[in-house]
Formats: sequence, structure tokens, C-alpha cells
Amino acid sequence: MIRAEGVTKIFGPSPKTALPLLEAGKRKSDIQAETGQVVGVNNVSFTLEPGEVFVIMGLSGSGKSTLIRCINRLHEPTAGKIFFQHPDEGEIEITQLAHERLRRLRKSHMSMVFQHFALFPHRSVLDNVAYGLEVQGKPRDERHRHAQEMLEMVGLGDWGQSYPAELSGGMQQRVGLARALATDAEVLLMDEPFSALDPLIKVNMQEELKNIQQQLGRTILFITHDLDEAMRIGDHIAIMEEGEIVQLGTPEEILVNPRTEYVARFVEHADPTGVITAGTIALPFDSQTFTTVSEADGVRFVAAADQPTLHYGLDDQGRLKEARLNEQRLEIRSLDEALESEARGARREDLLMHCPRETVLRRVLRGRTRTALPTLVTDAEGRITGLIDELQLIRGILEKRGPGTDAAPQPTEEEATP
Repeated sequence: MIRAEGVTKIFGPSPKTALPLLEAGKRKSDIQAETGQVVGVNNVSFTLEPGEVFVIMGLSGSGKSTLIRCINRLHEPTAGKIFFQHPDEGEIEITQLAHERLRRLRKSHMSMVFQHFALFPHRSVLDNVAYGLEVQGKPRDERHRHAQEMLEMVGLGDWGQSYPAELSGGMQQRVGLARALATDAEVLLMDEPFSALDPLIKVNMQEELKNIQQQLGRTILFITHDLDEAMRIGDHIAIMEEGEIVQLGTPEEILVNPRTEYVARFVEHADPTGVITAGTIALPFDSQTFTTVSEADGVRFVAAADQPTLHYGLDDQGRLKEARLNEQRLEIRSLDEALESEARGARREDLLMHCPRETVLRRVLRGRTRTALPTLVTDAEGRITGLIDELQLIRGILEKRGPGTDAAPQPTEEEATP
């Protein structure tokens, strides 16, 4: 939907004079000291796919807000190209558009949600939401009808005739979100939209955004300095430092394998249970840990060396057919089914659960309250690919690393001392 190639933004009276210094590898601080020019964004490239939430995050001054303003040319890039996949015209280069054409693009195809709401105090909530449609020249009845639908979607259907001053901060931000959604723009640019909200309201708005995204499938470029927020809502995350993207990947990729010390400091205090997935930490079924113990009626029974009495019966496709503990047949259920049907408290000794690879560890942890047995992990075809027992779960949470990644840091002498 959006493609950025080598986008650079330099602030100052002669920004292009600093480009050769950047190309020569000079640091942002050195260029400012030498030329007085300030590097906001340095040679940034990324692709925003249709329907995804792409989060750009970093500390204050890292260039994230400058970058999002380059996308719709509220800031003119000093160098680089930005492309937009127009629904009627195919790929167009935003950086080459004349002002009037750019204005039409902003009106109809890119909506922006700001940190400080930017509502008109003299307009009703309904008219605030309908403003973008008014700019597009839509008839009054049509824009009010559509604006009301968006208010219903964000939970403010009864507040259309109120004014912004009568709303709480969280409600005002919902109005700002509804206004952006009302234009039916393919792309939403959201610049730290929830940072001014109280923590609980902030989490509620993040969940609201995820729910709306599931319904509407908009493409969202989201700016934040909050790692938990980025991990909660992002399909992909780009972390910026001194105007550059230093790592780009899924939340799990960044949490499990930070590439720089800067990124490692970012993720150090993140909650891994809502990001790391079962497939990342599971002990692979095809490892030497598991051996065949018997075969019967087309079912191959395997067991782990440290659990010789717990047998998993697999068919020739690797799907689970039955399981036994000390020759007692176990009940097999999906994790989702068990969490819904099994009462909290007592852990069953005869319940074996399985879950997809993409299940986050938080749900696997909840499953541990329903059964004492390990959790099996399946692929998209239902084949058993691995197992999570207590040890794997603890390792996955504490080390934030799975099979195939670099070895986790060894404990210090003080940490290793009982």
C-alpha cells in the first residue's frame, strides 16, 4: 500500500549540503555541529502491506514523527521516494505529486489521527466526525449518516449532539478515530494517538483499534514510543534510532532476537507472554528427545526420554490420534476448548491439550491451570510439531528465546548462587 525508498529529511537552511556527509557515514550529531543542519530521517526504506498495522517506534528525537509526516508530505523529504498504491491508478509516486493532486490524495486516501485530538470545539461531535466528508463535498445527509455509523463503531453513538468539551480525553480520541475512519481512506496515519491518555483508557483504545481493524481491514501506519503498545497492536515493527531504522520485524522476531544493544534495551522489560508464540519455544517432536516405543493399528507411539510413561500416538501424517499415561487413555482437547469448558482451580491428570503454533504463551500459561500434562503444538495442517512442558515454558519466558536462535545469556555468578 505504501513503499518508502531511501527517505531522508534534513532540517535547516541548506539541507542538501548535508547529504554528502550522510552518505559518507557521518553521525547526526557531527553533521549538526559541522553544518547546523539537523538530520530528522536518514535513508529509511520499508513496505506497508495492505491491511496491516505497521508500527514505527523509538525514543523522542529518533525521527518517527518526522517520518510519518514525510509519508503524506506534511514534511517535504530531502531525498528518497514514497509510493502509494492508488485503488484506481495503480502505484503513484507521492514525492512527485503537484500540490493540488497531493491535496486530493490526503482528502480521500490518507487520514491522519493526531496525539492531541485536533477536534473543532465549536462543532458537535457528529459534525467533527463528518468534517472529512464535508471537505470531500459529500451531501449533508450522507455525511451525517456515515459519521453516525462510525460513532456507533467506536462506542459513542449517543454522543453525536454533544461538544468536545463535554467529553473525556478517551472519548475525544475516539471521536478523532471515528473522523479518520469516516473518510473511508485506505491508509490511516496515526501519530502517537493514545500517548496522552491514562493507562487504562490507553489499553482500552488499543483494543478498540484492534477490533475496528478486524472489521474494516484498514492499512495503518502507527507511531509510538511505547513498546507494549507496539507489541500489542503491530503486525510489523520498525525501531528507529537517530533517524534510521535499526531493526524491522514482527513483534516476536524483535523480542526474541534484538539485533543491537539499543533494541535490546527497548525489549528488556517487555512482557514476553503476549508476544512469543508456542511454536517458538516448543521442544521439536522430530528431535532426538522423542523415541518410538510401539506401533499398533497404523498408530506410532512416541515418548520423551524424561516422560517414558506418557505416550503420544501419531498417524502416518503426524496427527495426534490418541495418548496414554501409564496405559490409561487420555482425553484430548484443543487449548481453546479446554479454557472455555474446564473449571478453574483443579488441574486434571487425564487431559491432554494441543494448540496452534501461533498461540501466545499467555494462553499456554492459562492452560497450565487446567491440566498437569504438557501442551502439544500443531502446524496449520494439524500435525504435531512440538511439546511445551513446564521447563520449556519457563525457559521461553525467562530467556525470550526459542530453538534456532543464539544461545541465551549465561547467568552471572551472583545469579547462579542459590
